[in-house]
Amino acid sequence: MLLTPYEVDEEPGDRYPEKCESRLLTERGTANDGLQRGDWCQNERDWPEALAVLGLAVPVSVAGVALFTSGSVSSRMSAHAEAMRELDKLADARNA
Repeated sequence: MLLTPYEVDEEPGDRYPEKCESRLLTERGTANDGLQRGDWCQNERDWPEALAVLGLAVPVSVAGVALFTSGSVSSRMSAHAEAMRELDKLADARNA
């Protein structure tokens, strides 16, 4: 919501919606000047709403990364332990 451009309808079913720049990467004032100059972009995507979505996504993504990392490490350690058991069996067979 902060990085992508968007369109705003001035009325329901508007055939020619106003094109708005992204909220974060705007070079002009289309996203930040407001309705004083007839700009409909200001009310469509508000900073607190976009930051709330981002704030809710961060803990979920951190938990996902932690679960993926622990699963990957567990899988590799299990494969390593199995390989070591096989090597121990081969060493025991040679010594016997």
